[in-house]
Amino acid sequence: MSRRSCLLACLLLIAGAVSASPAKLFRQGNRAYAEKRFDDAINAYMEAAAVMPESVEIYYNLGNAQYRANVPEEAMASYEYAASMAETDAMRSRSWYNLGNCMVKAAEGLREADPQAAVSYFRQAAWFYRLALDYDHNYSNAAYNLEMTQLIAAGIEQQISDEEERAKQENELFAYIREKLEEFITRQGQLLETSDTGESQRILERETLELAVFMQESGLSVDIDLPDGTKRAGPLKDPFEHTAEAADAMARPDQPAALAELIAALGAVPEDPNQQDSESDEDSEDQEDYDMDYEESDEEADMYEAADPFGDFSEYEEIRGVPPPNQTEMDILAEEIRNQERRKEKRSGEYKAVEKDW
Repeated sequence: MSRRSCLLACLLLIAGAVSASPAKLFRQGNRAYAEKRFDDAINAYMEAAAVMPESVEIYYNLGNAQYRANVPEEAMASYEYAASMAETDAMRSRSWYNLGNCMVKAAEGLREADPQAAVSYFRQAAWFYRLALDYDHNYSNAAYNLEMTQLIAAGIEQQISDEEERAKQENELFAYIREKLEEFITRQGQLLETSDTGESQRILERETLELAVFMQESGLSVDIDLPDGTKRAGPLKDPFEHTAEAADAMARPDQPAALAELIAALGAVPEDPNQQDSESDEDSEDQEDYDMDYEESDEEADMYEAADPFGDFSEYEEIRGVPPPNQTEMDILAEEIRNQERRKEKRSGEYKAVEKDW
């Protein structure tokens, strides 16, 4: 069931229990919103919408309250409904604009856990800002947010690219270390079988020590400081320690201990990080994108891609937020009168050719 269908179903359930006029409920919602009691505002607006589902202003303000209550998914449905019902370009523009802001809020919540999904949401936000500009070419906030979402999305994509390159380099490093350790294990096993502690053992000792130094110089064998003040072991910490112990055992010489340490070092080397990344990518593909029912032509895609700003995105201003409700009880009463007149005209037109309708 779509977001819009769910919203309408909820309102139908509420409608039977509502007795106050929509104008009064609307006024209560505005008062609660002004006092930052967003849950109360949501309840009042939903009750008003149950009585007067044709009101664009009610759904628009309901979306504002849901956005401020940090339920952007619900706000998306309200703004989409308001945009679809709006009779003026100004209301359509502001509904699409606020829907873009909801996408930004959803994207911000995913930046750490799923950067690729965050990029998708930022790109969708940009699309809604373009829609807002289509209906109001002078909407400066929409133009500003369009540029900022493109900029932020480009920055996250660059971070993803950098992380993929880092993972690739680490994987190549780990593959080299695994290859050397496998070679050392074979050679140490042969030396153990022949009890050879001479020159061949000393050469292997030197090469094993050089590999341990190589791990240390990579910077991946030390603890990593985390933002919360804790530490996490570097991916090569255990392989380095076991390899260094193997070199010490060879120097004594203690061939069985050296072989055991080499085997332990090989087992501690991380697996291919790109393999793990690919599994994560498959999971992220299952993320359901917002259904916009929109197909962008190749020409439009090229135009928007060329317009994307790529620069220093390390510092940027916040996305400009949702404007507060600015409708009054007089606005909604006037709309109620207009809707009643339209319904009367519709009914008279439908029954015009029928003498009796019972």
